[in-house]
Amino acid sequence: MKTIGLSETKKISAWDIEEVASFDSGQEDILILKRLPVPGIEEAVASALVHDFRSKITGASSLALARESLIALNINCPQFASDIALLADTFLAQFEVAEAFLRVEVVHKATCPKFHCDNLRVRLVANYFGPATEYVHTDAPEAVFSAPPFSLIFLKGHKHPNHADSVHHRSPNIPNGSKRLCVVLDF
Repeated sequence: MKTIGLSETKKISAWDIEEVASFDSGQEDILILKRLPVPGIEEAVASALVHDFRSKITGASSLALARESLIALNINCPQFASDIALLADTFLAQFEVAEAFLRVEVVHKATCPKFHCDNLRVRLVANYFGPATEYVHTDAPEAVFSAPPFSLIFLKGHKHPNHADSVHHRSPNIPNGSKRLCVVLDF
């Protein structure tokens, strides 16, 4: 069984673990980390099926499930599978959980168009292609923000001990004829 501890994750991780640890222990309900796109993802999305792949994921299953998700969605991009596995491994180690829920989805319309907060501890949304997650601060809901393309969005849910219900999020509208590809991890 493959397990990655937090000290090992410091050497190979998908993000700055100290920055995410500060978010987890802090009062903010959202953290957005910018990053570069995965090479070849735009071409791979062109042939992708509009569908989703859902599974529990562990450190031992991360790469196999990442590959399985891409087969299910007709996406040919080995770098993407490796990136999903790295996100999952870092997420599990960061939050010291043995398993999380994985969703890889290709959509052509907003799947969750109303602003909301989820009933979980932490959600990570990784936007790979198309419009990114939108969010509002609950004290100024008229100002709608969009996360940058290719970003990682960490959101605290109702079950988080420091959840302040200060940010709500939703899926973005997707232009006709376009697709959105994202990966969601949560627990």
